[in-house]
Amino acid sequence: MKMKIRAKSNQAGYVLPVVTILIFTMGIVGAAFFSMAGHETLASQASLNSQRAFWLAEGSKALAMRYLSELYSPPTSDITIFNNVAGPDGGTYTVTCAVDTSVVWDAEKGFVLDCVGNAGGVERRVRQRVRMTSFALYAMFTNQEKTESGYTIWHFTGGVIEGPLHTNGSFSIYGTPSFLGPVTSASDHMTGYKNYWIDEMSDWPVGGNNPYFAEGAELNVDVIPMPSETVDLKNLGQYGGVYTTPKTDIQLGVRGIDSPITAPGWFRYREHNTSDDWTSVNISGMSNKVFYGNDKVYLEGVLDGELTISSRNSIRIVDDVVYAGSDSSGQPLVGCDDLLGLVAEKDIVFVDNTANQNDLIVNGVLMALDTSIQVENYDQGAPRGTLTIWGGLIQQVRGAVGQASGGYIIHGYQKAYHYDTRVTARTPPFFPQTGIYEELAWEETWDATYPF
Repeated sequence: MKMKIRAKSNQAGYVLPVVTILIFTMGIVGAAFFSMAGHETLASQASLNSQRAFWLAEGSKALAMRYLSELYSPPTSDITIFNNVAGPDGGTYTVTCAVDTSVVWDAEKGFVLDCVGNAGGVERRVRQRVRMTSFALYAMFTNQEKTESGYTIWHFTGGVIEGPLHTNGSFSIYGTPSFLGPVTSASDHMTGYKNYWIDEMSDWPVGGNNPYFAEGAELNVDVIPMPSETVDLKNLGQYGGVYTTPKTDIQLGVRGIDSPITAPGWFRYREHNTSDDWTSVNISGMSNKVFYGNDKVYLEGVLDGELTISSRNSIRIVDDVVYAGSDSSGQPLVGCDDLLGLVAEKDIVFVDNTANQNDLIVNGVLMALDTSIQVENYDQGAPRGTLTIWGGLIQQVRGAVGQASGGYIIHGYQKAYHYDTRVTARTPPFFPQTGIYEELAWEETWDATYPF
């Protein structure tokens, strides 16, 4: 009996240390487990905050793009679009828009959206480079490929468009015209004479119609809306430019009151069809190189410099309008630094007068918001020779410049339109932008310095 009691006592002596060790070990393991769980929780939270900060930055970029697209005109200086705005699930976002002010008159206007997301003290930054192009880039742009009366305009054999061409409508092709620049249309098809429906460029040729697209053609692109008014140009004319209210005559390259004096870099103006004194203006002295007329503007002369002329009504061309740096055919010479923009809220009209009866040369980028660029009395009188344009034509609908019969011009002008490739780099002052923001390079960065 004593032997059994002694055995139990020995077992109890061994069990106690073992239990103590086990409890100690379990405590260590438990502490380590809870420590690991705590670290994993913290790491998980940090990862969650990082992801949330990134998506706040990325999501705010989309909101900023929408904000820009709804502005009346693009920013001209840096702006803060959002400042520490609360996100839907916590955190905040801030977006600033930096403007490349060194390219004010460039064909492409540059912006950078600097988007910062912050969640739980974690910050993520993404930058989106954005550009907006100018209407001046187009050799030809129409809202509809129809006349004001609704008749279809056809691109015929022998027709050549040298630069970019866009319509928000649908192109109609008759024969073998040539397009030397990129061609885009918001329509889902082109039409081959007479009624061939073309929705794939590989469908050409068809029915004897076989256009040449040197840089390709694309359908179903986004509509590029044309502006309907020129309020920004009016403001620029009033403050730092020239602003007039009555119908106005403008003579480029002329200075003086009683007698014309050839003066490169100058122009003069006065109320239309009066004997009032002329007002002379040195273009280089204008802080905003914009002339704005609240009524019709009558224009002629030789431009030396850069200028945009705009009218709330129509612009009427009464004689040649050429660059000082162009040759006798109107082609800008190497080194020519003259640029003219003509923007009318109504039409741009080549006047039927004595000066315009034997050829007409116009240098500049022409834009008619409502409705077209057209020849006055295009269907009357003897042929007037050739209408030569070096620049671009942007209009709601295409205006008529002449009438042909049997392949020969019987009224109005023969066309000779040429693209001024210089506008791919620089445009006339403050020429209207398309309003379409295009996303370019995107990057995530820790660099908060000014991006330009």
